[in-house]
Amino acid sequence: MCFKKPKKPKKQKNKRKVYTERQYGRFTAELIPCGGCQQVFDLGSEELKIHCNLCNQFFHCKIAGCCIGDDCQVIKHTGYRHRARYCLNCVAKVYKNNECLCKECSMKPSVLQDI
Repeated sequence: MCFKKPKKPKKQKNKRKVYTERQYGRFTAELIPCGGCQQVFDLGSEELKIHCNLCNQFFHCKIAGCCIGDDCQVIKHTGYRHRARYCLNCVAKVYKNNECLCKECSMKPSVLQDI
């Protein structure tokens, strides 16, 4: 008969990673192009204003605004109403006061009656 030595249980690694100030600086130095003019910005500059909800690009120019459709809003537990924002290429109609109607909301039958 052969006896084996029992294996020790493996320690589980902490999956949550804590970033130091030095590592965080590298993250904010990441370069992202603007979807409108293709000019490159780093995240730390805060020049990029929106992330388009339809084409998934960052923009600092050619911004249509937030959609006024019912499907493009989320009401948070604090009562704050957050609306999805879009670029000029992803909207059907642009209104005053930085508001628009995205292509998806413009195809809804309830919205077509209001227009």
